[in-house]
Order: sequence, then C-alpha cells, then structure tokens
Amino acid sequence: MVDHRREPMVGRGSWSLGEWPLLLVRVLCDKCGRAGQYRTDKLLEQHGAGTTMPDLRHIIAQCPRRNNHSDPCMIVFVDRLER
Repeated sequence: MVDHRREPMVGRGSWSLGEWPLLLVRVLCDKCGRAGQYRTDKLLEQHGAGTTMPDLRHIIAQCPRRNNHSDPCMIVFVDRLER
C-alpha cells in the first residue's frame, strides 16, 4: 500500500485528505438528511492527498446549495478532529 499522507502544512487552518487520520470519512447533512461514509484510502486515490477537507466535503455532497448563501448546504464531517 502506498502512503499518500504528507506532513501537516504550518499555518493552514484545515486538514488535507492526506492528513486525515481515520480509516473512514463520514458526512451528515441535517438539512436534507444525507449521510454517508467513504474509505479514506479510496478518496486519496480519487482526489489526492492535497485536497482540503472543506473542498472534499463539497465534492462528496454535490449539493446544489453549496454556493447559495441564503440557503447553504449544511453537510458536515461526523468525526470532528482537533489539531
């Protein structure tokens, strides 16, 4: 297995997919009821280690509300990690 993880970038405010320490990335949207879980290794293959978690959230959601500031997408990561 290839290790796609990278050292954390100092000063960046969000995790990258390569820094995600869990085997799964789980998401949930209370607004629309969408929920899912994705294997981190598969996401790394598809999107690369440098993809930020906020960007990945929107890629996964494919929500038409993602750019609607008056009715935004509410998808969140179930597993919130502290830096």
